[in-house]
Amino acid sequence: MTNTYLAAARDLVIKGMCESQVVLSAELEFHLASTLAHYIDHPIMPDRLTLRLLEMVQRRARQNETRELGDECLISCAFFASRLTRHGGTIVHYAGLGQNAYEIAGMPDVAHGFPDMLDVLQASSPVISEQPLRDEDEPQEERAVLILGRGLRY
Repeated sequence: MTNTYLAAARDLVIKGMCESQVVLSAELEFHLASTLAHYIDHPIMPDRLTLRLLEMVQRRARQNETRELGDECLISCAFFASRLTRHGGTIVHYAGLGQNAYEIAGMPDVAHGFPDMLDVLQASSPVISEQPLRDEDEPQEERAVLILGRGLRY
């Protein structure tokens, strides 16, 4: 993650806080900005989140793995809700899943702040794009890509 990405993500979080009128603690604001900055150049796969968490719990995954799943739930709920719900799921289910993932990761403050962070993200209005990313070694899968907007210059 570069400082440029972090600055762009922080601007998006601040915009979301202003638009939603939700004030995040400094810890939650940093967590949200750093999470967004990480996913600027990493694809996110909002599919099979429930199964992935169950598998992590069964094999007693490391805390950073469950934290990443919580991050993916947060971003997916905010920006890819239609994709999450197209087969009958609900945003409430996936938000709860994200909160549980953060709890398992030992991040109770972030788990408790999930609804506020979700409100901030939903109000931030970034440019979203879903497109297939091709990897020659793997079968083609759809991966979601977050684009913060072409007008941002850092």
